[in-house]
Order: sequence, then structure tokens, then C-alpha cells
Amino acid sequence: MPLGDVRQPRERHREMRHTAPRQSIGVNMPEINRRSFIARSAAVGAAAFATPMFGEGLAAAAPGRPPGLDALTSAWLPRREVVHWPAVSNFWGAVGTGGNVLAIRNFTLAPYLDDGGDSCVLSIDGVPVPTGSARWSAHEITRKAATASGVEVYTATRLAFERNTLLQRITVSNPTATSLVVSVEANPRIARGAMPATWAWDPPRPGGDHTFTARQVSGANLLISDSGSSAVTAFAFAPAPTLAVGPTGGTARWSVAAGQSMTIDTVMEVGQTSTGAPLVDITDATETLAACNATIRRFQATFSAAAEEWRSRWYEAFTPDNGHYSGFLPVLRTDETDIARLYYMAILSVLVCERTNLSPAFSDVLGRPSEGFRGLDRVYVTGSPEWASTVSYFWDTSYCSVILAMLDPQMMKAKTAYWITKDIYAGYAIDWVSGNTVGPWYSANDLSVFTTTLNYVNHSGNLAFLDTTIPGTGKTVQEHLRSIATHWESLVPQGQSLADYGENHNLLEVLPKYTHQVASFNAGNVWMMEQAADLHRRTGDQAAANDLTDKADHLRREVLALYDPENNGVWNCRNNDGATVAVRTVLDFAIAGRLLAPSLSEEQKAAMKRFAATELLVGDWMRALSLSDSQAPVSRTDHGTTGAYDSWPALTAQTFARFGDYPKLLAQLKGFAGVTRRGPFSQSHQLLQIVGVSVADRPALNPAGAVTVSAWICPSQWPTEVWQGSILAKDSWGNRDGGYVLRGGAGGEISFVVALDGRFTEVRTTATIPTSGWHHVAGVYDGEGMQIFIDGVVRATRSATGTPTPSTGTHLVVGNCPSDLSRRFTGSVDEARVYARALSAAEIHAQYAATSPTTGADDSSLALRLPFDEGQGTTTTEAVTDQEFDVDGATWGSGRDGFGAALTFSEEAGSFHAVIASPSGLQCFNNLAGGAFADVIITDLFGYTPDGTTAELRDATTPRGINATLSGVVFNGRRHSITSGPEGLSLT
Repeated sequence: MPLGDVRQPRERHREMRHTAPRQSIGVNMPEINRRSFIARSAAVGAAAFATPMFGEGLAAAAPGRPPGLDALTSAWLPRREVVHWPAVSNFWGAVGTGGNVLAIRNFTLAPYLDDGGDSCVLSIDGVPVPTGSARWSAHEITRKAATASGVEVYTATRLAFERNTLLQRITVSNPTATSLVVSVEANPRIARGAMPATWAWDPPRPGGDHTFTARQVSGANLLISDSGSSAVTAFAFAPAPTLAVGPTGGTARWSVAAGQSMTIDTVMEVGQTSTGAPLVDITDATETLAACNATIRRFQATFSAAAEEWRSRWYEAFTPDNGHYSGFLPVLRTDETDIARLYYMAILSVLVCERTNLSPAFSDVLGRPSEGFRGLDRVYVTGSPEWASTVSYFWDTSYCSVILAMLDPQMMKAKTAYWITKDIYAGYAIDWVSGNTVGPWYSANDLSVFTTTLNYVNHSGNLAFLDTTIPGTGKTVQEHLRSIATHWESLVPQGQSLADYGENHNLLEVLPKYTHQVASFNAGNVWMMEQAADLHRRTGDQAAANDLTDKADHLRREVLALYDPENNGVWNCRNNDGATVAVRTVLDFAIAGRLLAPSLSEEQKAAMKRFAATELLVGDWMRALSLSDSQAPVSRTDHGTTGAYDSWPALTAQTFARFGDYPKLLAQLKGFAGVTRRGPFSQSHQLLQIVGVSVADRPALNPAGAVTVSAWICPSQWPTEVWQGSILAKDSWGNRDGGYVLRGGAGGEISFVVALDGRFTEVRTTATIPTSGWHHVAGVYDGEGMQIFIDGVVRATRSATGTPTPSTGTHLVVGNCPSDLSRRFTGSVDEARVYARALSAAEIHAQYAATSPTTGADDSSLALRLPFDEGQGTTTTEAVTDQEFDVDGATWGSGRDGFGAALTFSEEAGSFHAVIASPSGLQCFNNLAGGAFADVIITDLFGYTPDGTTAELRDATTPRGINATLSGVVFNGRRHSITSGPEGLSLT
């Protein structure tokens, strides 16, 4: 497909041919299914159902059809609940968004990628507009914001379907009496990271050795080129803006009249020069410029197609004989809408990781050598858009290998065959640009590759695959599986009996004590040998089966010896000197417990379940590591104490099922479904504690000159750093800092911060407030300096000048930070106030010495007063506006004498909610790990466990507690339905 071809997908597809899948396996990968680029079925291209997120949309789809994508969006998420801004994908890659209402970052559509910084920032009258709330859907990110003057901004960000094209629609409503200027900074730094650039966990993002140059072309376009590659980025706008071009980017401006609204469309087209070298002459970018201009002329059609083609692809995943996948997935029908949503969101989270642009057809633009690896037509990468954008980790893939084997068996056959040709002990993943193994060795590799291959064989019924000789190895697939299952023997230290799986970088990376002879993967060795023995038994090699069974029995006894009843459900790790240490991690529970379940006593199972229920499961999610572990706390979300990798909850629920506790399986799956209101499954979800009183932004809370912020506080605990304890905050940061915050920490020091001319300025005390008793604190900025008062006395001063920068769209929060909910104040707060002027020292001392809480409350400059007088309930009234606001993570208590009630903020009072984890902890927004939930629903809730010969159900006579049907389960060419009812499971 020509990269500059701007015709609609269906127009392109009609010109392409069907190519039958090849059945051979080789190093030059088979063209699994050339229907990757064939016309989508018009019958499934209808608009998605407009249905509520947890309502009828998940139960009202036509029989045999999944719910529409419009029923599978996130909720509108307020800014304070978003720690990872969402990303949108288009099967070629993904682009992330930023905290600005239009900003993008991490544009990653191989081989094109940016430097990871924000671009396309939108401003009103020169002031960047932060997002107020955002919503994710598979094909679009929508964001809303409002300025202090009441101007409303709504943006929709899409990627054109299977194109390197960003589409953004902006709607600005100006209710004010004066005109305003909307500006967009078009300044991305996008390079072409073709081979020999290395794609691995870290994509080859452009650094300081790249220089970007902007040009205005024909008065209508902005063109940005890269000195270090052949990448060119073109912008087009409608209506035409006033365009100002700088050295590395441009600014597009539009005027919106008073009382009017305007819709602005922007197109960003990414391509390469016709020469394949860095741009020299504008004519070298003709193709990309033409594509950009053609798209802006037919923007609405392309914008609509981005959604319609995504919907079509979604329906194809559930449609027999579809024009894209080599298989299809079963449809779940139930009135239990949370289970239905969990199932479909898990599948959708895998589809957003599908990539069709790493195929042989793209070898030239990817820079592949003419001889050697040419790619697969379709792959499922581990993550995006920040990291892992072209790689498949063995470990992550294994946890969604059931649905991949059902959806795309030909792809799975080719993928696993290719894995086996590689040295799986030389890395943890395969990069699909180069075909190389990347990263260090992971201890999970054997279990992961074995599991993925076995799931393909069992679910496809293709037992003949086991007898296929893998080119370059001289061994059959079955022989490779036996080698993998017994590889552990080469890892046993002299004089020991268990495999040594190395240091923490080979295992969970952030747990230095989870090392060497661990229960999880040694249990995996037992299970693999049992499964390999069964394969040999079915193929008539009884001697091999007996040998593997004997080894499995012996190893099982050694692994079970790592379980110490004194650890209350937790397994030991054994060092090579024989010393043991208990690590309270989910990994042993979910792997050793799950795979060795038939060998565990009821007492052991009960203790393990208690451990998971009391130390790991939290709210609608879980911790990967117990807070009671000797290594706690561990901040990295996927394997630490602050949350969990997205497969761990699914495997935890599955382990309860393997212990025979199906009621807990169902209850946990229902609970975990709640996280999908925040978007797709990701690499991990972190436990966010919502604490504070959040007051909606309004113009009065953004003083244009002087400001005073004050409160009565009774701290019970100070954080380590002064910036970690927000008392009253309305601060935001990004391209420009905005707002103000009064905060404390570091033993009781008080800090007052105001953003002046876009940069934070701080004054800080050396005097401290103890963790007992009531104290009055105030911060003042008067245009010439800043002061902090404690109990009516000045305790810190500094000179400062500048205009306060408003944090427009950012809520004011008492007891926490609106931009980082980990910056909590612990203790009681009363009489929180903001004045739009600088109070004098005498006025502040009068408030400290007052015997009535109303002192100073009649001041005309008072912009906010939260007296916290209610003493009960879940809301509090702001006295200036008489508006009610929610109270989160606080209890009512007594204020200082004569001041009535107060709010007490504490960790114990706050409830935990799981949110998509912050990228600051190296966590991707998209990740196929959540596909594990769909795998578990199929294999355990519905019990579907084919063995490659027959379609079987696990524990069929045990009721699952749900009335539901899974239809369209295919085995050996026959379609089946599985029904769950009061009597158990039935297969028809």
C-alpha cells in the first residue's frame, strides 16, 4: 500500500487480492491471512449501539453479536482522577494525550515516533487550557475544559484508520462579551526510526542529535522535517488560521467572536520524503503534503471512517468467516452486565494492541534488509504508546493466549513457531520490526512459551502441529516442548533440587528478596512436565510419558517443601545456600497455587485464600505485594504494594476457582469489572485513594493580583517532604505552572507556593508546627512579596513579583492536591479560605485571635470559605456560593473551642479506587495483559478446557452462580454453546 494513498480504506481494499494462508512454517514468516487489508464486511459496519456503560448496552446486543463499541467507553473522568492520560489506537500504532485539552504525546506508529514530549497544546488568549475531564473510547479520546471566564472547549482526537494520520476536532464556545484567540502549537518532533534503529522496550525516540525545522508551504500548510531521518510531518487546518512559523514549529490562531462558537479541524500527516533521506527540497515532501491536504478537504469522511472502521474490526472479531481474522471469538450473553463488560473490555484491550503495519508489505518503510525477516501480517504487541510498541513479551502474551488461539489461530501458529526458532533464553520478547529477541532473559520464558503453544494446540485441535519440524532446529514442536519443560534441570545448583531462577532482574525486578529457587516457576516446571507427558501419552510414546511423570512427581515434592504453614498462606524462596525467606507476593499464590492446586491440602488452600483476601485484595483491585512484606513499601505499581499488573487479579480469581471456590471467582470478577469505567486494561492499575474536598473551579478562585490562603489545621502526621502535604491547593503544572498551594511536611515546615508568570515561586518556614493542637496558617502574596503566618505571626518572607498564573479548569482541593492525589494532608482542617487580596498582618492576627469563626467572613474579597460546620454527612457547603461539595476520605470531628465541627483527613477514612497507573512508574497505557480476564471467563467461569482432541468442561456439575451462555465456541470445525445455569455447565 503506498504510504501516501489517501483514499478511504474500502477503496484501497477493493484493489487488493485474497491470498490463502500458507501452512508451512519457516524463518521467513508465512503470510497468515492477507485479508488483513481486504474490505470490511458492510453488514457489520453499522453504527455502534448508543448504550450506557453498565446498562442495557451489554445485554441488549442482537443474539450472536457483541455490544457496540459505544457501550465500551470509559466514564467521563475528572482531572483529579486521571494519573495516566489516555491513548487512542488505529491498528498501526497509538498516540497518547496530555494534560492540556488538545495535547498529544508519544506518537508511536512504527517506524514513526516522536520524542515523548507534549505537542499540539491549545491556548485561549495565550493561556494553555488544562483538561477538566476526559473520556476514552477505542477510536477516540474526548476532552472537555472551561476557562475562568466561562469559555468552553471540547476536543476529539482520533487516528485515521490504519494510517499515520492524526485527526483533531476542536469546538470552542465563547459566552463572553469580548472576542478571544484560540491558538494551537504545532510542534511535534517526529522521526523515522527505521532499521538499523533498535525497537525494544524503549522505542528509538529522537534525541538531541535530531534537529527539527519548520516551514510554511503555500501559505496553507506547516511542514516539519527531521535532520536525522526521512520523516516529514505536515499540518493542515480548517478553517484556515493565521499561521506563524518559528524555527521548529508553528502556531495556528483563530479569532472567536463574542457570544459565538467555532469548530476547528486539524490534520497531522506523517510520512517520509520521496528520497528516503532527510528533507532537502519541499518537493521531496509532495506525497505527504498531498495526503494531508486531501484529508482536510474530506475531513468529516475520514473522521467518521476512523470510528466506523474500528467498529467493523470489532464486529469481525466475533463474526464467523470474517474478512480479517483467521478465527473468531464467542459471544457472551448474560444479564450480569458487569461480567459481560469485563469480558468484552478484556478482549477490546487486546485488540488495541493489534498491529497490521509490521507485515511484509511494510518492510521497506521499516528498513528491513531485503534478505531475512519480513514479518507477520498481523501481530499483537505487548504495549503502547510509551513503550513495548513493537514487541511481544512471551510472558504477557501467554496470559491472553486462549482468546488469541480462538480469534487468530493461524497467527498463533506462526507466532509460536517463530518463537521456537529463536533462543528464548537470550531475551524476554520478540521485536516484530527486526524479528530479533530483545531484553534480558526472564525466568517466566519457559512457562510462557509452553503455555502459549499448548493453548494453540488444545484450542485449535491441530495436533499435527506437534509433529511439524521447525526449520533450522531439526526438532519437532513436541520435542521442543519437552526440552522447554525439562530446561529447569540445567538450572539446578549443585547439591540442590530446584531450579535457580536468578536475581530480581530475571523475575519481578523490584523485589530483591524474590530470587533464586522460587515456588512459582518451579511449580510451572511440574505442570509443564505433566502436560508434556500427556502429549506424549496421546501420541503413543508411553516411555517418554512415564519419564516425564516420574520427574514431575519428584519435583512436586520438592516444590511443596517451600510451603511453610507458619507463613500463613505464603511460600518461601530458597537461596542457593539453603536459607529461606517468605515473600508475600501474588506470584506464588497465582502461579504455584493455581498449577499445584490438586496437590494442596484444604488447609493450605484455606490459608492461601486468607492471605490473598486480607493482604492483597483491596477495593475493586489488589496489591501485587502485601504491605506486611519485609520489602514493603515498593512503589512500582505492577509488582509492588501500590497496585498490580493487570493479569494478577484475573489469575488470582482463577486460583480461587482452581481451589474449588467458584462463588469467590464470580464475586471477584464482578468487583474487578469496576476498573473498566476508567478505560481499557493497561499494564497495571494503581490504587488511588480519593481524599479531600474538591471545589469546582470558577473565576473568583483564580485571583489576577494579590491572594491570601488560610486555614486552621491540627496535623496528626507530616509527610517526609514539605510538598507532599497539601492543606489547600489549586496548583497545576505542565507547559506552564498555575495556581497556588498552602502545604506542609518535613517535620512541620509550612510552604506557600504561587505561580507567577507561569513559574512556581515558593516561600517556606524553618519554624515547624507539631503534630498536635490547632494552629492557624496563612500564605499571602501582595504583588511585591510572599509571607507565611503561623498563629498570627510572620514566620517566613521573600521578595517576589509577577502576575499570578491561573490554574484554569483545575479544582481547588482541601486536604489534597488536585494534580497529584498522593499529596495528602493528614489531620484536621477547619475554616479554609481564599481571599482575592493580600490581608494585612493585623487582619490575619485578628483571625487567629478571634473567638468567633465568622471573623473576616464578611470581607468582599472573600472568594472561598469552607467552615465545615455540618458535623455529619458526605457533603459540605461552601459559604460564599452556597454550593455543596463531596467529602472524600474524611470523618467529622471537633474543631478548636468555639469553632464547631471540622474535617479530619486520614488514610483509613479514604477509599481506594484502581486507576490506570502513572507512566512515571514505567507503565504503558495500553497492554494486552487484561486479556487474561477473558481467558479466565472462558476457561473457568464457563469451564472450557479442550485438550486438542475433545471439547471438555472443567467441573461441569458445579454451578457457577450465573445464568449465561457463551455461543460460537469452535472446536474441530464444529460450533458449540456453553450454558451456565443452576445445575452447572452444559455444552451443546
